[in-house]
Amino acid sequence: MKRFITFAVTLAAVMSLAVAAIAVPRLQTYIVGSSYHSFYQQEFNSWITNNSNFDLKVVGYWNPVGSGSGSMFGYRRNQPSYDYLDTWLMLSTPKNQSGTVYVNGIEILGFDTYVNAAPLSISANPSLHRHMPAGVGRYNFQSLGRIDNSRVNAYEYNHGRIGNPGWGDEILVNVVVSGYSWVHFDAVGVDSEGRTHVNPYSHDASYYATPEPGTLGLLGLGLLGMIPVLRRKKD
Repeated sequence: MKRFITFAVTLAAVMSLAVAAIAVPRLQTYIVGSSYHSFYQQEFNSWITNNSNFDLKVVGYWNPVGSGSGSMFGYRRNQPSYDYLDTWLMLSTPKNQSGTVYVNGIEILGFDTYVNAAPLSISANPSLHRHMPAGVGRYNFQSLGRIDNSRVNAYEYNHGRIGNPGWGDEILVNVVVSGYSWVHFDAVGVDSEGRTHVNPYSHDASYYATPEPGTLGLLGLGLLGMIPVLRRKKD
């Protein structure tokens, strides 16, 4: 009996991993030209850029071409299908920093707690609070309009690999950041049945600032200034 239970538990774990490998997230965020990192500072499995001016894609991905409507891609089996997502880009910034973020040339103002910032049509999905570094930041939601699945126009940005286009669409926005040490991006959408969808941890994106040349120069001068002190100690 004990062997049977062990076998059943192992089989269930293998099956769950297989489904996870097959499933493609409905919503994805991707920074054009970024690198995918398994671990980077405060987060795991994200697209990361150090450029302060970049293009970001929010992807609504339904199915790969030829998979059929009954596949496991993007939604649960026997779950009603739907044809659009009203989509928001969720931005997160550090709580105790000041800076600016522009999306398509418009400055984003009014970062707040998740509950205060989220639109009323979005259910308070707690998973977004656990996406680091968003979990220690402030939030703002920007409406991007509607994503539908009427054409083959959505690439799959999956763990550092960019797959062939499938059913869905992409929204491209330009982002310019100044002052903040990081800005984190997630996507959230509401389907035709009123259900809220978010991109998972493995399909989000972030900007991280790099030290400015002036800062690096001051650091170098500081290190040079320590050389006489170290020599005196050695003598």
